Amino acid sequence: MSTFSALKSRLISLGYAAQYARKTGGSPDGCAIFYRRHAFELIGARVVEYVEGSQGQAHSGNIALLVWLRVAGRIVGMANTHLTWDPPNTASTAKLGYRQALQLLNEYQTMAPRCDGWLICGDLNATPDSEIVATLQNAGFQYAHAGLAQTYTCKVNGEVKMIDYLFYSPEFCAEPQSVVQISDQTVLPSAEQPSDHVPIVARFSWTV
Repeated sequence: MSTFSALKSRLISLGYAAQYARKTGGSPDGCAIFYRRHAFELIGARVVEYVEGSQGQAHSGNIALLVWLRVAGRIVGMANTHLTWDPPNTASTAKLGYRQALQLLNEYQTMAPRCDGWLICGDLNATPDSEIVATLQNAGFQYAHAGLAQTYTCKVNGEVKMIDYLFYSPEFCAEPQSVVQISDQTVLPSAEQPSDHVPIVARFSWTV
């Protein structure tokens, strides 16, 4: 049984439903969104395959999974994605992750009118001072854990960084939960943290 199948089986028994999409190109991983069946009604779902290769460069196979959920008479749009990491000093025009973020925002803009608010989350492989984060903020999104000191979500080459985010549109306000504290000496994965990323959590509510 795959990791996703095992997780889905367990969460279904707890009252959740799931949408899942696998990356293209034979990659074994993908993106999933789980939601409580009694609280949310699935309206629709869509997979965005990033088309970012150029000059003979193959596409990465990375994707974004988008869903529309109805809750209490309103529709929430949600995107879950995993952007490609680009080496430092890569020119903006050559950054796969940056191109993917732009494509995701273009897709969001075509679908935004059908939703009352949006959440964009996932592993963006980008730190808070990056072009990717700035581009999302310029599009009107903020991330839930902005301004919280010592918030790190992963260890990259022995250094802790924040690269995972919960972005939200102005229709929401966010109440971020504390993130497990990690340092450059923390071992990931471990018995306590079975992933090389630690989970991030926030509670969202409507502004009006």
